Amino acid sequence: MRLLHSHVSLQHASLRWTERGTWELRDLQSKNGTFINGSRIPAGAPVKLELGAELTFGAAGDHWLVEDVAPPRPMLIRIDGEGEPIYLRDSFIGLPSLEDPTVSLFRGENGQWHIDSRERVGALSDGELIAIGTEHWRCCLPTTPDETELVGGTGGLFTLADLELQLDVSRDEEDVSLTLRSNGRDIRLGPKACHYLLLTLARQRLGSDPLAPGNPTDGWIAVGTLLDLLRVSEQRLNVDIFRIRQELKTTGVVDAIGIIERDTQQRRVRLGTANVVIGARAAEPPGSRPSR
Repeated sequence: MRLLHSHVSLQHASLRWTERGTWELRDLQSKNGTFINGSRIPAGAPVKLELGAELTFGAAGDHWLVEDVAPPRPMLIRIDGEGEPIYLRDSFIGLPSLEDPTVSLFRGENGQWHIDSRERVGALSDGELIAIGTEHWRCCLPTTPDETELVGGTGGLFTLADLELQLDVSRDEEDVSLTLRSNGRDIRLGPKACHYLLLTLARQRLGSDPLAPGNPTDGWIAVGTLLDLLRVSEQRLNVDIFRIRQELKTTGVVDAIGIIERDTQQRRVRLGTANVVIGARAAEPPGSRPSR
């Protein structure tokens, strides 16, 4: 926050959420001081903020009332233009929109946020900068002890390593159904258009695709080659990748983002598991097929 007053220093004070679960105010050696309830706080010394405290920055000026001491919410703040913060309300988010998810943000089972985009794949830290199209955003990713415990301790979830993917393909390859198998339990996700991407990557991973032969221990395929095989745009490819990850995340796969891996340097992707089986099934009646 910037206060445009002559009595406020350029870097006057800092406000941060601490690992102890409290808000902390610190005066940054300002010229006119920082005040809590009318008393000047020592320069450089952190002071815990209490609900209802009145803050003043400089010897005169506006007063600020502490109305909420709840933990901060994870968000993105734009740094190169005007714009409202993007609040990370869900644990799996596509940006700039669900219709064009060029960047995916994902919160793992330990509360750590990750990014997956054309330019970058990996973990995110509080304060890091990321690009969404031509815009640049700062990550505000506070982690509270309660949140980490909640995410990591949620029961009934499983990882990709626990799963076998069963892909059942109709004779005309218009329908691809996905079933997740774990410890004798089947979760049938049915046929979806995005599952054809899974089928293509599975064949590449298993070395069984005659149109795109690969090393069965490798499975990587260049994005350009994949677009030619699927006859889709890169935007459509990103949408399908996001939908597959979202589908698995909703089902309870805590590391669903890993179902499709990206190599940003060589511009290639692959299926994130080799534990996949491809089977055949009868074609569905006309009118029941999802379009690709």
